[in-house]
Amino acid sequence: MTDRMNLFNSNETKAQFILSLLPITLFFPIGIGYTGIVLFLVALLLGGHYGDRWQAIKDSPMFLPVMGLLVVTCGAGLFLDRPVGFWKAFMHYQIYLFLLVFISVGAGRWQQRALNVFFAGAVLAATLFYLSRLQLLPNWTLFQNYIDYAGNKSILLGILLGIAGGWMLNEICAKRDHKLLRIVAFLYIAAALLFLAKTRTGSLIFVFGCALVVLRYMTFSWRSVLLLIGTVAVIGVAWQTASGFRERLVGTAHDIKAFVDGGKVSADGIRLEMYRLTSEIIEEHPIVGSGIGTWAVKYPEKAKGLESESMATPHNDYLLYTAEIGVIGVAALLWIWLTQLIVAVRIGGENGVRLFTIGVAIMFGGLVNAILRDALFGIAFMVLLAIPLAGINRHAYRKHDNHYGDMS
Repeated sequence: MTDRMNLFNSNETKAQFILSLLPITLFFPIGIGYTGIVLFLVALLLGGHYGDRWQAIKDSPMFLPVMGLLVVTCGAGLFLDRPVGFWKAFMHYQIYLFLLVFISVGAGRWQQRALNVFFAGAVLAATLFYLSRLQLLPNWTLFQNYIDYAGNKSILLGILLGIAGGWMLNEICAKRDHKLLRIVAFLYIAAALLFLAKTRTGSLIFVFGCALVVLRYMTFSWRSVLLLIGTVAVIGVAWQTASGFRERLVGTAHDIKAFVDGGKVSADGIRLEMYRLTSEIIEEHPIVGSGIGTWAVKYPEKAKGLESESMATPHNDYLLYTAEIGVIGVAALLWIWLTQLIVAVRIGGENGVRLFTIGVAIMFGGLVNAILRDALFGIAFMVLLAIPLAGINRHAYRKHDNHYGDMS
């Protein structure tokens, strides 16, 4: 670990402190989160050490992949079509620059605090879902997404609970202290997600995250057997009793079959129609794409008269990237995402599990939602990615993990 990192750890900066509190803002209206980010940026600018922060960014294993996507998008902006709304669309492609800014603060005690704050936010969110179900939650704007399903923000709440559930199971498996309390918190969040939060994405991320954690800690011991049985039991009970969770998954399977057979899909299956028409756009310029921001122009022409005509994105980042910046662009995106997984495997430990599970969550989320195209999702993931990634030096993965891997 460099002296630069030791400097950050010996005396926590205001930027680190503010960053450690950002996870709880993700569970409330987006304006609260943006206010926190502005405060973080102001503290970062006033804190100085610009050379050290720039070096921390360059030392990160995420630097080269993120710069690769920046180069590809700049090239697309220079040589491909630039429709009305180009600059807004262009900025969405640079969401990972926020991650580089976040990790510029270096490693430190703030990471463990941020993790605790995220868990506290998840427990609070679960409580708000319970209160809403009991009709005890005030009808305030602050709580509106817990009372009524409201699109992407409601989906994000489910995704956050799904990630928190996987990370909490990781804590249960890795730590001996306060195990009963951790188990109760895990079940409390899982029940709110599977029974009350109206999102297939969050539920599936929870299942995938738990499965990854179980596989990571699985050994030939009675504790591993109990862990496996317990996790399967939670998912099994949810399948039998959480009718909304079960119906959404079964409905998705039926929509896929109907779409393949040429039949009519439900309103929830409209994504399949969008995927088909977006694939037609991709066929026009598969290698370099049609240009940043062109999907919003081309898609309404192809979907004229259909229910999906007014959609802002294809709800699939892989297809969106391929349509606008081609195979080259989606390769740059996969470079970023696969780097996250490779780094997670190399650093190992609790931190590696956290990074791997959120990496898988992003890659899966990109299949069914505009995870990066929508800043609501993108910023949230960048904040959470900063927790395991800050302070990691691409030249010394293992050395870093030995010192900070468990953020203890």
